[in-house]
Amino acid sequence: MNRSYSLQIVARPAVPGSAECDPLPADSLVLTDDAAVARQLSQQAEPVVTTVVVPPEAAGWNEQALVRLVTVSDGVPGHLRVITSLHAAGWPAAPEPRLLALQEAAFLAARRMAHADLPDSSVAAVVLDPLRGGIPHPHAALITGLVKAIAWELPHTRAYAVVTDAATLSTALRQLRRESGCVRGLPVAYYRGRSTSGTRLEERLLPVRTISVDADVAPGSTGEGPVVLAVGGSRGITARCLEGLRTAPSALWLLGSTDPETMVAQAREIGDSSSAEYVRRRRAADPEVHLAQVRAYYDRCRRSRESLSQLAVLRQRFGAARVRYLGCDVTDATAVRRAAETIRHTTPRLDLVINGAGISGARRLAAKDLATFRRVRDTKVAGYHHLQAAFGALEPSLWCNFSSVAGAFGLAGESDYGPANDFLNSAARYQSAYSGTAEFAICWSLWGESGLGPRTGFTEYTATAGQLGLIGDAEGQRLFNAEVEAHRPHRPPVSTPLGEAELAMLRTRFPALVDAVPRSPYLGEPSSMDGQDLVWELDLDRYPHLYGHVRQARALVPGALALELAAEAATHLTGSAAVRTFRDIRFQAPIAVDPQVVRYVFTASYHPGGVDRGVLRAGIHSRVPGAGHDRRVPHFEVVVPIGAADPSDQLSRLRPVSTRRAAATMAMSGIFDQLRDVRLEPRLTSARWEPPLATGDDEFFARHRIPWLLVDALLQTACLTGTPGRYATPHVIRELTLHTTENDLALAQTGHDVQLRVDHRDGTADGVALRSGSGEALLTMEGGVVSGREPVR
Repeated sequence: MNRSYSLQIVARPAVPGSAECDPLPADSLVLTDDAAVARQLSQQAEPVVTTVVVPPEAAGWNEQALVRLVTVSDGVPGHLRVITSLHAAGWPAAPEPRLLALQEAAFLAARRMAHADLPDSSVAAVVLDPLRGGIPHPHAALITGLVKAIAWELPHTRAYAVVTDAATLSTALRQLRRESGCVRGLPVAYYRGRSTSGTRLEERLLPVRTISVDADVAPGSTGEGPVVLAVGGSRGITARCLEGLRTAPSALWLLGSTDPETMVAQAREIGDSSSAEYVRRRRAADPEVHLAQVRAYYDRCRRSRESLSQLAVLRQRFGAARVRYLGCDVTDATAVRRAAETIRHTTPRLDLVINGAGISGARRLAAKDLATFRRVRDTKVAGYHHLQAAFGALEPSLWCNFSSVAGAFGLAGESDYGPANDFLNSAARYQSAYSGTAEFAICWSLWGESGLGPRTGFTEYTATAGQLGLIGDAEGQRLFNAEVEAHRPHRPPVSTPLGEAELAMLRTRFPALVDAVPRSPYLGEPSSMDGQDLVWELDLDRYPHLYGHVRQARALVPGALALELAAEAATHLTGSAAVRTFRDIRFQAPIAVDPQVVRYVFTASYHPGGVDRGVLRAGIHSRVPGAGHDRRVPHFEVVVPIGAADPSDQLSRLRPVSTRRAAATMAMSGIFDQLRDVRLEPRLTSARWEPPLATGDDEFFARHRIPWLLVDALLQTACLTGTPGRYATPHVIRELTLHTTENDLALAQTGHDVQLRVDHRDGTADGVALRSGSGEALLTMEGGVVSGREPVR
């Protein structure tokens, strides 16, 4: 069964991962549709950089003319740059011809690079965009979606893009330089803040709560159902989703590219014959007939046959009078307006629009032609704008775009289909934020029984390659109904159902795009999002080693482990950004390893303070069942600075501790029995750290982010009292700093003794863990507050 994810643009710090690339290197071809950009480049770029301004009329040129435009020398440039500005772009107006021509020129230039297969080459794009409310203009996806596809097609080429609200081109190019060396998921980053010190964002696949379909609603129930418009709904996955609608529509309008009379004639032409049978019959009648033309005509007739068959199924299911079909090519604005007038005169209300129009032209970049590129793109992009212009006035309650995973994260062979679907995702994101319509997109993977894949043989290829799973019709219908029935104001607008095959592929190809579950010892994958917070349901009772931390006969989660959880959450939210400091640590209530009644929830959110810095806020709370509602109890809080700079303005002021507890009886066994040579003095407590890590668990403990057992040992040292088996209770730590990147296993394997020292003065505890001999500090603790520590005499 597929899991529900959403493709969201979220803050993500810039983390260097490789050498930066010159934004305008020698041997570069720069394509732009803006003469002002070209003038600025002439003042900044080296003479060995060639800039070509793509004119708007090029959108109507043939392939040969556009190829001549991007061919500036006998050789193929090793670096391609694409730069455009969307500051004057309207919405919901269609893209300007100059932007379409720029995309086509970039496609053909990249195709030349695919033929040359140049090593150490690069393709990079800059889109100057107001980023209204932090949301990119939908037309930016025509360029960034192409970069996503190129990243799959050119294995020896570094591909990346920046969408930025920078006030100047020079600032945008500096951001492009920075981005060239960053660790990222998808090859697109968004810079907001009009300077190099603004906020950096990325698209990430984040989990959303699975919506259970209400079992009380009977499929196909009658009554005053919704008025539904389905574009491309007479066959394929759109038809299958309609067939599975759980509430029967009061009126169902279907738009297809072929008029009904032609469909009937074409279906009659082939009857029940197969492609091979029809070809033999035509060749018998005319031996000179062109086989490719015969097969292409048979495919058109077959599609008409499928559409008529599906129409019969829908009419039988919902009633013949409710289902109506109109022939309408969505790339023809006049035809779409005419269809809208027909529908408006009959059913002036429109509840649900399903935009499922689309054609496939899957072919490797090096083999794709411009005519196919345009046809695939225009069906999605021009079709969307024509539908919005014609039907937007009806203010449908829901607007659903059928998109594709090729738009979400790109796919090989989809340099046209990918950007077109990425545009639909961006349009849904923009419309849901700034229009009155609840618009969303579903990024479908391949359906194994319906859709474009089975008709092209692509499902067989992907099943063999193992990159994409295949969605069955029943599963697809379940997912569709769940999205349609969701409470949209709180549902992210770009839904991406993923199965295990897709997740495995993404964790290998784009490890920062979706959480890599196997690398996290305790948290695993988030269960959902709650506003800005990622949410995990804690399940710690399955780890036997945690049962050695016992207080009054109950195994409790050590506070230090909560810091490990925060470090794991930082990896989910900020990628490979280093975690070195924990601040404002508060231990508010005990956490049971095996809770009997309550449920513990771990939450974390990232708050940027610049392109490469910010803070992570994490916490644990429980939900205690009560009369009428659950009671929320806080147990743990921490603030984790991320990045090189100290975002002190985002740190909260540590609140005073009002709770005081007496010393408690505790037993430390297993991995928690780690203090040796303990010495207690009135102010100073010291011990030697000896972690008894069990043999055979090296692989598990090697995956821990921080030396949390060492932190626990320092906390134990701080909480020692003058009575054996009695420990004080920690409440607060102002700051805990790691001075090592090694975890507990790595430290234990070095064989060096580690000394622990805690100094109690003025009501606080300051501690340090350091290597014996060298005196090298491994971690330091400042401003610890404990209660119940008995004076030592």
